[in-house]
Amino acid sequence: MDQYTQMLDDEAATLSPDDDYYEEKLLEVARSFRTFSEALTQFVCDNGYEGADDDTDGKLAFLKNKFKSAKVPVPREIDEWFNCGKTIKRDTAFQLCFAFGLNVEQTNEFFKKVWFGRSFDCHSVREAVYYYCIRNGLSYEKAASIISRLPKDNKGKVDTENEVLYTGSIVDFIDSAKSENELIDYITEHFEQFGYNNATAKKHIQKLWNEISCDNGLAYKEGLAFDKSHNQYHLKSESTDDDYIIAPKKNASTWVIYSQIMGLDKHQADEYKTNRSIKPLLANNSLLPVLAQASFPDRDGIEKITNGQHVSHERIRKLMILLEFYSHWARLIVANGHYYRSDKTESERCIDNINKYLIDCGYPELYAGNPYDWIFLWAVNDDTDPLFAFREYMREIFIAE
Repeated sequence: MDQYTQMLDDEAATLSPDDDYYEEKLLEVARSFRTFSEALTQFVCDNGYEGADDDTDGKLAFLKNKFKSAKVPVPREIDEWFNCGKTIKRDTAFQLCFAFGLNVEQTNEFFKKVWFGRSFDCHSVREAVYYYCIRNGLSYEKAASIISRLPKDNKGKVDTENEVLYTGSIVDFIDSAKSENELIDYITEHFEQFGYNNATAKKHIQKLWNEISCDNGLAYKEGLAFDKSHNQYHLKSESTDDDYIIAPKKNASTWVIYSQIMGLDKHQADEYKTNRSIKPLLANNSLLPVLAQASFPDRDGIEKITNGQHVSHERIRKLMILLEFYSHWARLIVANGHYYRSDKTESERCIDNINKYLIDCGYPELYAGNPYDWIFLWAVNDDTDPLFAFREYMREIFIAE
C-alpha cells in the first residue's frame, strides 16, 4: 500500500467525532484527496516518466510520445489534463491504457486509482472489444478495426424479468475466444442483449430498496428505533423542525426514505422538498471533493435505477454502497436497538459485504483514495453507531455549505 492510501486508511481508522478540532480535521482530509491530475502525475511517475512532478510540459511531452509510439490518437484536450479540476472521458481513459500497454489487471487498477471508476463494462460493445484486445496484448488500432465491423451500442431499459445475458457470461466467452472473427460473430448474434448493462447491480439495488422502502419495511423499523434513541433526546426548537425525518409505516415516498437514510431533519427536508434533491447543498461544498459530489446518490437516481432505466456506472456504484451500508447497520439496529454498540468484527463484515457485491457486479472495491468511499470506510470505524456517524458527517456537510 502506498503512503497516500495508508495515510487515508489511518485517518479513516482513527479520526473520531469526539476529537478536539474534529471539524478542522475533516476539512484537512477533504483537502488531501488527489484530483485526477494529481493521480495522473503519480501514474506517469510510476510508469517511466523521470522528470519533475511539477513540470507540466515535460509530463505532456512524455504522454504524447506514449500515444504516438503506440499509434493511439493523441486526445485533443490533452494539454488541459494537468489543470486543476480537469478529468478525461471514459473512452479516453481506455486509450491511455492502450498507450501504456497495460494488461487487464493494470487497467482495472488505473480505473480504480486514477480515473476513480469502473473499468471494463463488457455489456458495451466497444468495451467488450477493448477487453478482448487488452487481454490478448493487441493494439488500439486492432480494437478500432474490430469495432468498425460491429453495430453501435443502443442502451435501453433493462428488463430483468426476462432472460438476461450477464456480464460474467460475456467475459467467460471473451476469455475463451480464439479469434477476432469469433468475437465479432458472438457480439453480432447477441447484439440485442448488449443493449443494456448493469443488470446484476440493478436487480440487487431493486431488492435492497424494496426491503428498505416497503410498508412496515426496514426504513420504518429503523426509524422507530432511531426516534426512541435520538429524536426524543434531541434538542428541539419550539416548532420541532429539528427532529430527524423518519419514514411512516405505509406509503412513504422515495424522498422521505432518502431523507431518513441521509439523516436530514424536518427543516432540511422541507428546504429541499421542492426539487427533492440536495444537489445545491453538495455543489462546491468544502467537505465533499468534486469526485465525491459527482453522481452522489439522490432521489432521482433511486427511482431511475429501481425502474430499470439506464444511468451511469458511477451512479449505480455509489447508490449500491449507500444502500448496502444502510441496510447492514439498520438491520442490526432493528434487532438490537440504537443502543447497540458496533465492534471491529462487525465493521469488517460490513466492508466485506459491500466489496463482495461491488465485485460481483463488476465494480472496483472500496478504496480509501476515493473521497466518496472514504466516508463509509471512516463511518464503519465508529465504535458506537456507524449509521449515526454517517448521518453526523452529512450534518457537517450541511454546516460547511
